[in-house]
Amino acid sequence: MTTQTLERTTHATARDVVRLHFAQRVMLLATPPAIMGIAFVVTAIVCVILWRMGSVPGSAEWAANSRNNPAVVWSLPGFFGWIGVQTVSLTFPLALSLGSTRRTFVTGTILTHIAISLYVAVMMLVLLGLELATDHWFVGVYVTDVYLLGDGDPFRLALTTFLGTLLVLSVGGAMAASWVRVGARGPLALAAGAIIVLGLVVIALVPLLPHFRLWWLVVAAVVMIAIALVGQYTFLRRATVR
Repeated sequence: MTTQTLERTTHATARDVVRLHFAQRVMLLATPPAIMGIAFVVTAIVCVILWRMGSVPGSAEWAANSRNNPAVVWSLPGFFGWIGVQTVSLTFPLALSLGSTRRTFVTGTILTHIAISLYVAVMMLVLLGLELATDHWFVGVYVTDVYLLGDGDPFRLALTTFLGTLLVLSVGGAMAASWVRVGARGPLALAAGAIIVLGLVVIALVPLLPHFRLWWLVVAAVVMIAIALVGQYTFLRRATVR
């Protein structure tokens, strides 16, 4: 399969690297829906508790409180951060041993992360459509129609989930690349530097908060993704294959 494809060529293509990553397609494609299922169950349990405490399902107060549900936002990033790390730290040595160049590996990994992010965005759009069509799962359970994901706006939800997933994957990949390049010091130094820089940026932008617009977050996400991707290639360009 993928290994045979890589072995047939002296230099593997980016498409071959994508296939190598998706050798674990069951984990990559089945885990996000499973996590969403768990988030739904937890949200439903919380809704029952609130109902037993006197809240009225379907009321304006119920809808307003339910749309603050952050379950989806907090449940998926951990998995995708781990996937971002794994796609670099575990696959990089194998890909190079099978004929991939470092540039090709990074390109294939980026394409893999984009494909995963698109998959998550489509999955979330389908869930939003079902949620709205069933009047929030027939019992007033808000999972995807929440403020943090665009308050029911399909475009904002798709953009948020796509960029958010890609950002987490890219940062995870950059962290793993720094570990491959310089060992345990890499992720530690990278995380410390990122926290300092983000803190300084936030401090500098505080006076502009009254003029805040949502598109600023889109620009910030794109910039951070670009920095993470450049960092990933920079680290891997001279990394020792272990």
